[in-house]
Amino acid sequence: MLKVLGICGSPRRGGNTEMLLDVALNELRGLGAEVEKVTLSTYDVKPCTGCRYCVEEGRCCIDDDMTNILIPKLLSTDIIIIASPVYFNNVSSYVKVFMDRTWCIRGKLRNKVGGGMVVGRGYGLEYALTAIHSFMLKHEIVLGHRGVAGVGFDIGEVLKDNRAVEDAKRFAKRLYELTLLLHSAQKVKSYH
Repeated sequence: MLKVLGICGSPRRGGNTEMLLDVALNELRGLGAEVEKVTLSTYDVKPCTGCRYCVEEGRCCIDDDMTNILIPKLLSTDIIIIASPVYFNNVSSYVKVFMDRTWCIRGKLRNKVGGGMVVGRGYGLEYALTAIHSFMLKHEIVLGHRGVAGVGFDIGEVLKDNRAVEDAKRFAKRLYELTLLLHSAQKVKSYH
């Protein structure tokens, strides 16, 4: 069974970002994937200090939820989805701190499948999506879709963005399909 980790970077519980992420996660659940959602605002994740301890020791020296909970989840999943509200034409600070803290596991997310989802008023959506995609490409995560951009401000408004809702469903199906293809290719490769 494929494992999916949905990462919500919004400080608002039950807000537009989480609602759009839930559309994708429900679609993946319906396809048979094991789905888990984490809301970054509920975890203790300290910013990277740039100390380079991980370069020397191969692990982060910061003892917090990122090291003890979130990194093990990232390492054990097949599909990674990052969803963020758009703040000042970029991802939220929760997402940025999360991304920075993955430096200690560089090379270990290679060939997982991923994609980004963003929600905002309509401006800055592409910049925030680019930040997520750049993060994934740095880790050599296989981007499975161009990403989903939803328009919404008032709670629940994003679900009225029919294109975003349909894109979220297609996005989920594509990530699932691509992960199955990659797993099949790895099995064939292991036989030779």
